[in-house]
Amino acid sequence: MRVVLSWLREFCPTDLDADELAELITRQGVKVEAVLRPWDGVQGVVIARVLSVEDHPDSDKLCVARVDDGTGEQVVCAGVRNFAAGDLVPWAKPGSRVPVLPEPLAPRKLRGVLSNGMLCSPRELAVADVHTGIMVLNREPVEVGDDFRVAFGLDDAVLDIEVEPNRPDFLSVFGVAREVAAATGVPLVEPDLTLEETDEVAADVATVRLDAPDGCPRYLARVIRGVDAHGDSPVRVQARLSASGMRPVSSVVDATNYTMLELGQPLHGFDMDLLAGPGIVVRRALDGERLTTLDDVERELSDEDLLICDVDKPVALAGVMGGASSEVSDETTNVLLESAYFTRTGVLRTARRLDLHSEASHRFERGADPEGLERAATRGAKLIVDWAGGTICRGVTGRGEAPARRWLSMRPARAAMLLDDDVTASDARQVFDRLRMAHRGGDEVIEVEVPGYRVDLEREVDLIEEVARVRGYDRIGSTVPSAGQAGGVPAAYAFRDRLRDVLVRAGLREVRLLSFASGDDLAFANDTDAVPVANPLQADENFLRPRLIPGLLHAVARNQARGSEQVAIFETGICYRMGEPVEERTSVAFALAGPAGRGWAADRRPFDVLDTKGVLETVMGEAAVPSWSLGAALDAPFHPGRSAAIMVGDMMAGSIGELHPRAAAAFEIEGRVAVAELDVGALLGGAGKEFVVRDVPRFPPVRRDLAFVVPEATPAGQVQAVLEDAAGELLGESVLFDVFRGGSLPEGTKSLAFTLDLRAPDRTLTSEETDPIVERIVTRLGGEFGAQLRAG
Repeated sequence: MRVVLSWLREFCPTDLDADELAELITRQGVKVEAVLRPWDGVQGVVIARVLSVEDHPDSDKLCVARVDDGTGEQVVCAGVRNFAAGDLVPWAKPGSRVPVLPEPLAPRKLRGVLSNGMLCSPRELAVADVHTGIMVLNREPVEVGDDFRVAFGLDDAVLDIEVEPNRPDFLSVFGVAREVAAATGVPLVEPDLTLEETDEVAADVATVRLDAPDGCPRYLARVIRGVDAHGDSPVRVQARLSASGMRPVSSVVDATNYTMLELGQPLHGFDMDLLAGPGIVVRRALDGERLTTLDDVERELSDEDLLICDVDKPVALAGVMGGASSEVSDETTNVLLESAYFTRTGVLRTARRLDLHSEASHRFERGADPEGLERAATRGAKLIVDWAGGTICRGVTGRGEAPARRWLSMRPARAAMLLDDDVTASDARQVFDRLRMAHRGGDEVIEVEVPGYRVDLEREVDLIEEVARVRGYDRIGSTVPSAGQAGGVPAAYAFRDRLRDVLVRAGLREVRLLSFASGDDLAFANDTDAVPVANPLQADENFLRPRLIPGLLHAVARNQARGSEQVAIFETGICYRMGEPVEERTSVAFALAGPAGRGWAADRRPFDVLDTKGVLETVMGEAAVPSWSLGAALDAPFHPGRSAAIMVGDMMAGSIGELHPRAAAAFEIEGRVAVAELDVGALLGGAGKEFVVRDVPRFPPVRRDLAFVVPEATPAGQVQAVLEDAAGELLGESVLFDVFRGGSLPEGTKSLAFTLDLRAPDRTLTSEETDPIVERIVTRLGGEFGAQLRAG
């Protein structure tokens, strides 16, 4: 929101300059991103009277004007001829500056005629983005010789304010002025709402019917007759609209936009003579119904969209944009001025589904003030008559009432404890007085009436925040409140944090991804029980994700596309599957792609499934999950022979594997990529309650290398698990160091070679102690797998 400082001072006449004011309200929570000065480039431009206009002697496109700024006549050439003798125009004389030119103006010859400066269009003076003619200022309160910038208040600054979604009241000049008044103590001045109304009653001219009160609880309108919509709004108004980011259009349309920026309530003007009948009907659209909006685009609607209709047809998309069939034009003479309250979710869904966003929808989506409708309609009608003439019918026509105001309670003692500040009931009451909020109660509890424009106030802590803001955040103490808390951090949260720490220490980077998935993401693992999303943020991501891996693969592809060779990332997050209710589970997943090492001395081999298995082993060890193993290989999308199910006890807890090249190519990933995903709940269930800590070994191990011939289909992991169980407590470590096929081995078999470290904590083992262990291992493996010990 951009707020012109002079406009703000009309409601809060503070004498602080722009920079001081920006610093003050930023400290109070109204973040000013920048202080802009859009008219600093206008220097030395004055008001001049045109004495005569003649054709250029050597050009069909140029004309020659004689002008006088009170210091004598000057000759100026112009490229348009929309002005005449007697008109007042802005003249940039030699030595002056305009924003569109990098250097001061100087006299120059145009087709043989010496032109002293230039006559200016609105664009050349940063008033409006219009360059079709010279500004004619006959209706403006200016005199010959006046400095243009001073005369129209353009020696001004603009506050560029970042408005948070929960504070829509800052989307108006008056709302910001209200905050400035609270910060400075300067009285707030209400907008001028004085009207002269005719005897004709608005309710007799137009009726309103609400057929969808859930989407539009309140709708009011005023009727203005006999306007001249052909003219422009005042120059000062055009400049303020442009500085606020809106395009000046005409006096009537500018009045509605000016009121919206000033008070925060969107208005819309209908040409009454283009409406069928005197009635306005607010209803839901029919599925497939069509409407051509003001941007000349015909849009197909659904039954969720809300329409403003006359007795025959739709004339506007409620809260978003008006229709082309009833728009105000130069020929308009009678205006129906709409001021309505539309619910936030309805406008948000329509604007997002149609990808149609406007200044009006921006405000309704965040929450308009249901109490401010009549004030805005009155202000808008007054400005229309002031700028375009006409008369105003008596009263308003409409349906619906503003909801009753809510009351919230706040305990000053609770505020003092949370803020670590000596907040008394008197202090809190002073804050609410400055915020213009009614209150009641005693020293222990204060009840505060919440005005309609404060949609963010819902709980006691919100009121405490208001006390902190207005008194100053610098007064908040630095000690932690001495409030007792039972239970500590839940075990599931603590375990998830432990997993994140392990993965970071393993060299992976954490990513945070959105919880949505596309149809292609579901096809990755043939997920058929994903939860659909009725109103997705992206049209193609219309499901809640059932697993984390597809999102990580998209992240790998994005990193590779931006030049990252090595990608090692992980995420912890919630996955969703259909059920009654919807099943939610927490998962952890990681992905490795690119070179495993970096630097001149590093191994340039790519990451593979064994690197992922190493990360998995680190996670299981650090998370104290003792009883885990790798199960059977998995099918697509994994590479054959390079994947496995992750088992915790007898439960499948996840999957690990290297993607098939076709699957990687579908995500536009270059090279090999290995992934793993685990159910955090299953890990937590299998985790030990205590960590086992051992001393560093003092005695050397006895190392034995054993090779066994087993059937080809026998998983090496199962063989190693039985081997370790048979070795018993004297086994320090076992490592599979070789897998051999062919040679003298029988067909359909393979050789698995293991290195065993046998050690005792208090001595060096002897052969008499280790030989029985080896014999026990050979016996167990022979009995369970038919394994034979290879000689040599």
